[in-house]
Amino acid sequence: MISTKRKAMMAALLATALIAALTAPSFADKKDELEEQKKGVSGKIGDAKKDLELSTKKYANAVAALKKAQGKLNAAESKLSNTRGALATAEALDAQMQAKLAATEAELDAAVARLDKGEAELRRSEAKVEQFAVQTIQEGDPGMRAFTNLLRGEDPNEFSEEMSLNEAVSDAQLATMQKLDATRVILEVNRDRVKKLRDQVKKQREAAAANLVRKQELEAAAEAQAAQVAQLVEARQGARNTAAKLRAADKRLLAELEADRRRIEQQIRALTPKQVRDAGGDGGGTLSRPASGPITSAYGMRFHPILRVWKLHDGTDFGTGCGAPIRAAAGGRVLQTYYNGGYGNRVILNNGSMRGVGVVTTYNHLTRWIVRPGQRVSRGQTIGYSGTTGYSTGCHLHFMVLVNGSTVNPMNWL
Repeated sequence: MISTKRKAMMAALLATALIAALTAPSFADKKDELEEQKKGVSGKIGDAKKDLELSTKKYANAVAALKKAQGKLNAAESKLSNTRGALATAEALDAQMQAKLAATEAELDAAVARLDKGEAELRRSEAKVEQFAVQTIQEGDPGMRAFTNLLRGEDPNEFSEEMSLNEAVSDAQLATMQKLDATRVILEVNRDRVKKLRDQVKKQREAAAANLVRKQELEAAAEAQAAQVAQLVEARQGARNTAAKLRAADKRLLAELEADRRRIEQQIRALTPKQVRDAGGDGGGTLSRPASGPITSAYGMRFHPILRVWKLHDGTDFGTGCGAPIRAAAGGRVLQTYYNGGYGNRVILNNGSMRGVGVVTTYNHLTRWIVRPGQRVSRGQTIGYSGTTGYSTGCHLHFMVLVNGSTVNPMNWL
């Protein structure tokens, strides 16, 4: 039975042999085959390169357009809501005004009727008073006339009757005069009330008319705004559909490219021990920082800023300016230099055996590289320049470390 220690030693020897073989003369045929496969992948990527970059840019623009359309729609809906609220207030106020106006007009009609009746009563009372006055002038004072008849020898009983009749007539005349005065007072009050009611009706009609104009303006505005909202809803839906299609296309293409990456990594892991044995490297136990600048994103799961999905961030990002020099993290041999739709311009460097395992480092999103496949490089040697090619939102270096063909956290090696 093979011990755990012996298994570990055998695995280390196999990994060392795998990396060493990558630079051996016998590796030439295999390297040519990998290069051909890489060219096939790169050819496909080359055909899709501009479309991918444009698609990514289109998707970002589509998302921005969708947000803009949503913002416009939100503003339009808010404006429409405010307009409809103001319209409802104006309609309620119009109904209230119309009710008050109707009540005031009814009160005015009643006051006018009372005024007409009072004026008629006044005319009748004035006619009676006028008749009393004329009769008095024509016939004289009834009391004096009865007294004269008594002096002339009329029956005293008739005198008493005439005097009683005269008192009754005088009481009637007095009542008529009092009624006339009262009618005049009431009439004046009614005239004043009618005047005030007419002024009130006038003001209410003017206010109601102004509110009606306001209501009509709000109705027209609400209709226009509702039409605008409908257009913006349609525009937003169009922007949403466009963004969804571009997002799906980007995700599909990225998945294809990542599948090609995994396939190539599997091929590297499948190389023979002899091919690994002849690989170079400086034999160090750690890697040097490949770029100056702070670490802006660590290895691990993160939210993709372009595709808006969770995915493995398979390296460490260094914040560098565009065009900043990128250096080899350790000595070794350049395996590949090519463009990948996700990683952009990249350099893959075989660093040989380190800590008993095979180590490969990759340098991604470069503006350009200045090394070629098969070239030996030294630790700290400039191999390219920082950029923002591929799926990237700004200039930086995406640095990856692969141990025996699998990605690991670079910070454990720096």
